[in-house]
Amino acid sequence: MSQSKTARVYETLKTELLDGVHKPGSKLAIDQLAERFGVNAGAVREALSRLTSDRLVAAQPQKGFLVATVSAADLLDLTAVRTDIETRCLRRAIELGTLEWEGRLLSTWHQLSRTDQMVGDLSNPEWTRLHGQFHDDLIAACDSVWWLRLREQLYMQAERYRRMILPYARGARDVDAEHREILDLALARDADRACAALSTHLNLTARLLLSSGGAQLDVSSSA
Repeated sequence: MSQSKTARVYETLKTELLDGVHKPGSKLAIDQLAERFGVNAGAVREALSRLTSDRLVAAQPQKGFLVATVSAADLLDLTAVRTDIETRCLRRAIELGTLEWEGRLLSTWHQLSRTDQMVGDLSNPEWTRLHGQFHDDLIAACDSVWWLRLREQLYMQAERYRRMILPYARGARDVDAEHREILDLALARDADRACAALSTHLNLTARLLLSSGGAQLDVSSSA
């Protein structure tokens, strides 16, 4: 039962942190969270420790648990490393991908392209889920366990920044067209152009966020 409570706190807080519900650098008070979730302090502490491992939360002596900060420098560094790893994974997936890989990728794309990204002024959770699934399926045929592990960690950190841009990026890009271009090139087994399209796709998010002026990026980061 305690594990299920910890998991519930962890998953809820993880979603909130990715969605920017908690301000970067703000304190996450264990007692307040325990009261909010109706669990004991131990369950909250364990959930926050897991989030620290995810680098969405930072643990500091005398201060407790804080929301990991964000910065322009961190975003640029993260995007560069993510682009390197994700394109490596994509190139390998294109080399090894089977018909089953193609079919799963097409199915996810079909659902994603027919799902609205926003519901009113809010992000659509179903689009967010399918978007993550599309990028997962794109590189699923890669056979390097370590590349995939690194890619998963980088994706989560990048997702936090991506969600920051949503209020400012409407009309600034055609995400469906970007995804379709990557899909078509991957299915055509054109690894060079597919990786170039994926690189452009990933870096555009960073450029839009940095140029929007809407998101306040701190000068330092523990993310």
